[in-house]
Amino acid sequence: MAKTAMEQVYEELINRIDEIVKKDEKPRLEALAESLLQVEADGSMSDMRKAFQFAYLYQVKEEPVQSNHQLTPDAIGYLVAHIIDLFTEGKETELLDIGSGTGHLAMTIKEMVDHVNLSGVEVDPALAEINANLCEFLKVPMYIHPQNVVEPSRIPSGDVAVGDLPVGYYPLPAVNYKTAFEEGQSYAHLLMLEAGMNLLKDDGLGVFIVPSNMLEENNETIKKYISEDATLLMFLNLPSTIFKTEKQRKSIIVLKKGFSPMINNEVLIGDVPDFKNAAKMQEFLRQLNDWHEQYSRKQ
Repeated sequence: MAKTAMEQVYEELINRIDEIVKKDEKPRLEALAESLLQVEADGSMSDMRKAFQFAYLYQVKEEPVQSNHQLTPDAIGYLVAHIIDLFTEGKETELLDIGSGTGHLAMTIKEMVDHVNLSGVEVDPALAEINANLCEFLKVPMYIHPQNVVEPSRIPSGDVAVGDLPVGYYPLPAVNYKTAFEEGQSYAHLLMLEAGMNLLKDDGLGVFIVPSNMLEENNETIKKYISEDATLLMFLNLPSTIFKTEKQRKSIIVLKKGFSPMINNEVLIGDVPDFKNAAKMQEFLRQLNDWHEQYSRKQ
């Protein structure tokens, strides 16, 4: 049986990475970054992105990375893209991925929503290099700001901010952030969420992947922030089946910059069904689309 375009490019990437590792004794992710500039991409954007995805997953299996460097699964990326597509309605959109990592989430969104222009913020130089080379590999432009998004910056404002936010404590003092704790270290994911919202134009949209217990914990800073500086539109719990433990479960939060009370408290809160259940997913997307249609009529 003939190999698909994705399989052919994946094998070429793996072979080239192995050659670089053997010859130059470089870490596998550094070799992956180099290979993206040396392997000819021949196929659809979806094929090439998936070839990269599988090559990355193979490398981190050989040389494990921290959990925050894992790729966002396609099913989650596609759902984020669907939400962005609903709200942007085909209009040219400046999209900023905060903590963009390898750029895989941004590229997944671009694959589904062609009218977005991409930019990202990534402080890790190794991941930023992969992101830059992935842009060349996929022939998709994306400007990458090599900095910490929580620190002061001159990053241009965007229409939409997205991020699969790293979970954990922020090691430095956080100044002028409402989501920061008064004592001790603050949560990095809360600070990055607020930083992303700050980089939006008025009424801009934030779509972030966050811990499912973010609003349930004894955490008044994020609740206060949402009640004063942002409007909560959606909080969708991702399927528990894709996480090892309930504590690791994540959700998609959708916010609009600036606070405006929702009529009749019509925030969309619910559970996303198992991605493998096509019938239930279709019904869920129908409900999501219906909610957005009603929301749009009131704007």
